[in-house]
Amino acid sequence: MALSVNIVTAEQSILAQDDVQKIVVPATDGQITILPSHASLMTSLAAGSMTLFGTNGVETITLAGGFLQVVNNEVNILADVPEDEDET
Repeated sequence: MALSVNIVTAEQSILAQDDVQKIVVPATDGQITILPSHASLMTSLAAGSMTLFGTNGVETITLAGGFLQVVNNEVNILADVPEDEDET
């Protein structure tokens, strides 16, 4: 079982991946790890690095804040990204 992760900004979709095994995110109340079968959750994100662990390896994305929703192994993130990250 894996997580489906979608990350969007106000301008564009920056990630859509269906084979994520674990996500570590900087929530405003502290770091959170999301695993498959996680309980439903809605939280705000702080500035920091989000790490995704998938079948293609580890990927790190820098966030400037945002919101995260987990429902039925689907993780949706509405993110603010730093200016320099947005242009890659």
